[in-house]
Amino acid sequence: IIYVTAPVAHGTKCAKHITTMRKVTIIIALLSTIILGGCRVESSPEAKTTVGKDYQVVVLCDNEAWQGDLSMAVCDLLEEDIPGLVRPESYFDIVKQVSSEEATDADKRHGILFTIKLIPSNEAPSYKITQNIYAQPQLVLALTASNAEQAVEYIETHTDELREVMAASEREEYLKGAQRKPAKQLMADFAQATGYNMLIPSNFSKANPADDSLTWYIRDYKNKAQYIFAFTTDYNADENIEVQSKAIIEAIDLKFNTIASKDVAGSYMEIDPYRPIEVDMVDINGESMLELRGCWEVAHDYMGGSFTAYTLFDPTTSKATVIIFALYAPEDAQRNLMREMESLIYTLGK
Repeated sequence: IIYVTAPVAHGTKCAKHITTMRKVTIIIALLSTIILGGCRVESSPEAKTTVGKDYQVVVLCDNEAWQGDLSMAVCDLLEEDIPGLVRPESYFDIVKQVSSEEATDADKRHGILFTIKLIPSNEAPSYKITQNIYAQPQLVLALTASNAEQAVEYIETHTDELREVMAASEREEYLKGAQRKPAKQLMADFAQATGYNMLIPSNFSKANPADDSLTWYIRDYKNKAQYIFAFTTDYNADENIEVQSKAIIEAIDLKFNTIASKDVAGSYMEIDPYRPIEVDMVDINGESMLELRGCWEVAHDYMGGSFTAYTLFDPTTSKATVIIFALYAPEDAQRNLMREMESLIYTLGK
């Protein structure tokens, strides 16, 4: 769908793209919570096969408690829009809210159940993770609090952590399937180009960009495509992260400029200048990375989509390795397709 051409020079727009920056250490926070007793993980024998789609959640909560602030807090937790997508899509989809007593077998067989129990004698709010109670593969996240106010406060102060617990469950299931059919030749090529090992699923193929320093893999579908890009660039280790992020955005834009649409003269891929980029520092498997979420487009054409970029900095060499996942899917929801690719970064290692 996208072909290569020579670079096109034009002014950078990176300063416009950057939105608020916040420190996110989801994995560390999650592991710390588990270790310190904030939640417990249990598992049950395999049961029936789950129903529903990925990133769908059934909320089990008493109807009386599901009023006012508690319902709003749960909706904010699950249905807030994900940054960086071309159309509004939420972190999760709430299939329904139902009390435990009224829940049907089909309700309980969804892949993610979020249960809320209000027990007046409960001293401190906490959650417990249980797997495969009613179906397999399934995550049951049970939050316990003394009252609705306490539950709301806990949800609001542990939003990132609770989202990560649910997202990790979906991510692990996708990776199990992808690991069964890895693209071993591309993985070897990726390791040689970047110095990192990373899972690349089957059905990806290698592209030949005009810029030899850009590594590029494509997985084509009938009306959509997934892209993996990687390159290495210099950075100034003495600069703060805001300055470094601007430099990485500019570097991504320059690499994008080497890619163009077929048969469209003067076209070039670029970061969408009219959409903000979400900038975060994230910790994944012990590696601190700069995470950028935004949109791309092809100038003088009608193509565009979403991208997520992860950058690893090496202060000993002043080199930054940039790994980009991009999607073209004009007729499809993009969240799940992007989540598939983003899952791959969790397999990254030396």
